[in-house]
Amino acid sequence: MCGIVGVLAEKNAASMAFAALKRLEYRGYDSWGVAFKGGKSIEVLKKTGKLPESFSFQAGSGTALAHTRWATHGKVTEANAHPHLSNDKTIAVVHNGIIENHEELKHFLEGKGFSFNSETDTEIIPNLIQLFMGEGQSFKEAVRLSLKKIDGSYAVVAMHAGERELVAARNGSPLVIGLGKHSIFAASDVPAFLDHAKKVVYLNDFEMALLGKKAEFFDVLTGKQLEKDVEEVNWSIEQAQKGEFPHFMLKELNEQRFTIKKAVQQPKGIIEKVSSMIKNAKGVFFVGCGTSYHACVSSAYIFSHVAKMHVNVVLASEFRNYEEFLEKETLVIAVSQSGETADVLDAVKTAKKRSSKVVSIVNVMGSSLTRLSDETIMMNSGPEICVLSTKSYTSQLAILLLLAYVVAGKQVEGHELVEKAAALSQKVIDESSAPAKELAARLKNSRDFFLIGRDLAFPSALEGALKIKEVSYIHAEGFAGAELKHGTIALVEEGIPCIVFSTDQTRPLIMSNAQELKSRGAFIIGIDSKPNKLFDYFFRVEEVGNANPILMILPIQLLAYHLAVEKKLDPDKPRNLAKSVTVK
Repeated sequence: MCGIVGVLAEKNAASMAFAALKRLEYRGYDSWGVAFKGGKSIEVLKKTGKLPESFSFQAGSGTALAHTRWATHGKVTEANAHPHLSNDKTIAVVHNGIIENHEELKHFLEGKGFSFNSETDTEIIPNLIQLFMGEGQSFKEAVRLSLKKIDGSYAVVAMHAGERELVAARNGSPLVIGLGKHSIFAASDVPAFLDHAKKVVYLNDFEMALLGKKAEFFDVLTGKQLEKDVEEVNWSIEQAQKGEFPHFMLKELNEQRFTIKKAVQQPKGIIEKVSSMIKNAKGVFFVGCGTSYHACVSSAYIFSHVAKMHVNVVLASEFRNYEEFLEKETLVIAVSQSGETADVLDAVKTAKKRSSKVVSIVNVMGSSLTRLSDETIMMNSGPEICVLSTKSYTSQLAILLLLAYVVAGKQVEGHELVEKAAALSQKVIDESSAPAKELAARLKNSRDFFLIGRDLAFPSALEGALKIKEVSYIHAEGFAGAELKHGTIALVEEGIPCIVFSTDQTRPLIMSNAQELKSRGAFIIGIDSKPNKLFDYFFRVEEVGNANPILMILPIQLLAYHLAVEKKLDPDKPRNLAKSVTVK
């Protein structure tokens, strides 16, 4: 959640910070702000609502901060928006995270004569820095000592009116340093600075960076200087732009013909190594949140069918309830697009506390999850800017399917199956686009959707319902087909849209459930390789066996997209949602 930017450049840092902030809009926000040095003082611009398409900054300063805020402490107001200033107006700070002891620290500072202008916990930080500088500490050391007083999570970037440098630090919230030829960045995510810097340094928890003529790194707790590895980012700025598409969601949806195949193009030996870890483990847990959780549910079925193996699937936020079952021989496979999801990181930390092994399946190189894991499989999806996951979901499905086949000793068959699904994906998207748009125009005023499937089609119903509700704000629920008659069928009435996922294996049973819906007046939308007289509307999806979940979701991704467009909503930035959920 929220987006942080710090820029140190030769000039026009405020404009560069604003442009970087625009590239972080997908993180979700309700207010924004920019701080930059104007002469010997700090100028601050803060607004509620969305960022404008462009903004002109007259100042030519080489130092700037920017932030998009998602309200946690305090309402959505300009006063609560970041950046926040110290009482003497010489220090500006942007911050993501939660300061758990902010009331105690606020009381302490008020006792020292400090006052506060916002309801936020963040305002504590610049005033602590001012306090320590007033006691004779350098700017860098004052930031470090201030952070040592904080309990909770943070990603922080601070600037001082009298210094041509920035100090950045993290604990529990993502922060990456970008090193360009003529500029240095601190940001929540790499796309912020891709047009200026490809060399990056990922900060670990309790690490800080002093950004001046060069970047230096220190331990927050001890002050000891650190040596950090500089890595090269292989994403391009074109991948982080919409190109010819009106929205990132549609662009990323169409990229799946490439990303599904790229997901299983892994460095030599990694799939085999992880498969061996799965076979030799004493208990395997798959954990994820939201879309990633649905991928885990789907993979559990495939492991059962193909590898004849039981795996446990647990929502990451509930994983702590299984701590007593974890041993050294246990394997936890954590699935996350961002690698920064707080609940997933907590689940992994629970596993590490019990000395269990951890494998991550993640899309963002250098993310917190990769650094906590014993082994990592990258999704290779490229940057996913839209808040909704589309291409990362099918990449997760492809990787997990391949793992099941390799565990079963059927690696070639697994690769062939994924490649077949990848080859058919664009055909499904092309053939579904016009019908999805037409159907969305017809159903945009619906209050509810129900989605049903059996076996491998059941997790597709869960994921399809999530896509519809998070982007169109229409209530949608996914069910195993037989569960409808255990209560929910009481809600089915004339005209209600019901999406039925059907495969060769499940068709006789799921059509019986569809008939129950049809007899109560439901409008039946079929996802199948064959038409059926029960369908009022039909999306043809080729039959690909255990790879069916990869293709079945594509028409519903399109339908969800067009529902949002028909309702004049922004599919890239749904309300109340953020790409990376970094708070619990």
